[in-house]
Amino acid sequence: MTHTDLIMMYGFSEDEVSRAETVLPNKQAEIADVECFTDILAVRSYAVLINVSNISKTDLETFFEYYTEVGYFSEILIIVGDTYIPENLKKSIHLYDTFDSLMVDMKYLLLSAYQRNKRNETFSTTLSNAIVILSEIRKHPGVTSAQLADKLELSLRSVQRYIETLRVAGEWIEYDHALKGWKLTDGKSVLWGDW
Repeated sequence: MTHTDLIMMYGFSEDEVSRAETVLPNKQAEIADVECFTDILAVRSYAVLINVSNISKTDLETFFEYYTEVGYFSEILIIVGDTYIPENLKKSIHLYDTFDSLMVDMKYLLLSAYQRNKRNETFSTTLSNAIVILSEIRKHPGVTSAQLADKLELSLRSVQRYIETLRVAGEWIEYDHALKGWKLTDGKSVLWGDW
């Protein structure tokens, strides 16, 4: 299990945690019933559920400050109980009066959060692979598609798609017949600001 398969719960009873486990979106998902509030901020998850009746005012303020500072975040935030939500977070936090009212929507919320998390992971992986390919071509003119595929554990076809995507994005990548591999025109990259 990876950290991104976690659903963090803080301040809920054992019964509530058990009830939440009945609506997990997939077999890899796992609930972490945390006792230390800072774990919510320190451990990557795709859903965070907080019962405000069991959290200190200081910890709740820290929670709001953290997510305000982060700006964009992929995890879904759910709060149960009566509390003030800062204006800038109102659209990002799902607020429920009671755990029972949350349970009506819980399966949908967790599935939606899981799917959004997977899209974000896919995008991040794609971006990371493209940057590694560009970096390898920049550092090692003449690198072959097979070498790139081995390094990134990708198919040759995937490497070709990444190279084409980088070209469309403005990188001057060309095949050098003398080197029998890929290189940057004049050894310069737009992404690295060489131009």
